[in-house]
Amino acid sequence: MSDVLEKQVRIGVAGAGVFGRNHANKIKANPRATLVGIFDLNADRAEALATEMGTKGFSDLSIILSDVDALVVATPAIAHGGVARAAIDAGKHCLVEKPLAATAADADILCQHAAERGVVLQAGHQERYIFQAMGLLEVEEQPLLLEATRVGLPSIRGADVSVTLDLMVHDIDLARLLFRSEPVAIKAKRLAGKPENPDAVEAVLTFEGGGEARFFASRAAEERERRMTIGYTGGEVAIDFIAKSFSDGPDFGLHPDFATRIPDPMGAATADFIAAILCERAVVISAADGAAAVRIAEAIDTATRA
Repeated sequence: MSDVLEKQVRIGVAGAGVFGRNHANKIKANPRATLVGIFDLNADRAEALATEMGTKGFSDLSIILSDVDALVVATPAIAHGGVARAAIDAGKHCLVEKPLAATAADADILCQHAAERGVVLQAGHQERYIFQAMGLLEVEEQPLLLEATRVGLPSIRGADVSVTLDLMVHDIDLARLLFRSEPVAIKAKRLAGKPENPDAVEAVLTFEGGGEARFFASRAAEERERRMTIGYTGGEVAIDFIAKSFSDGPDFGLHPDFATRIPDPMGAATADFIAAILCERAVVISAADGAAAVRIAEAIDTATRA
């Protein structure tokens, strides 16, 4: 076995919530990673998840950073920027759950510091793997219209930021991939929640070349719904993310077995993160893309207050 394959990347997880547990499980399942510990400001929460995972709990970020090569940031979104910046400035590689940061300014700082220190900074937009498994990223034609609905039940998780940063940011990232450009115009409306932290938002983005994306996101619904329709000259691709099904109207030759092609997007993101740390490949989901999604989400929130 080569030295690269023998090398174990020592990874810690920041955040002892649902996503922290999910990421910890993926790290434990990867043969090239060692789960060093769980950090959370709440020492009891950190210790409880660490005990479940068979590792150590930390309530001091500086201590866990001294023991790891890399950190997965799965704290509440409002803390992403501060925790990731501390790790990066300590010379540690970072995988940051979406959104990359709670503000565009903080996201840009993370990108700058990671570049200056030569560390891997990967954004946690794992739904890209689903598009890749479908074959959508191989379609050369750009869409004319994209419509995305992403709604969930009321929850305190994610409520520290707007629904735009909490949920809609997924579809913003996917739209940028398909349109291969940045929006040139944004219109948006708050449908529920406080002006500074809306719980339901609809937005219309016009991209370079005239393509249009229409988003609706809500965390105040009675049931979950996550759908996307992508219109091309030859028809529509309609995706149900919950049912893991789609229709290929334009007959692009997309892969109906995408769910078996990529059964574990988060596990794939963990493997790619480790491969990037070991210089085997470039970062799959770049910090620049994560920052761009935050910048657009912030512009949408600003538009809701105009």
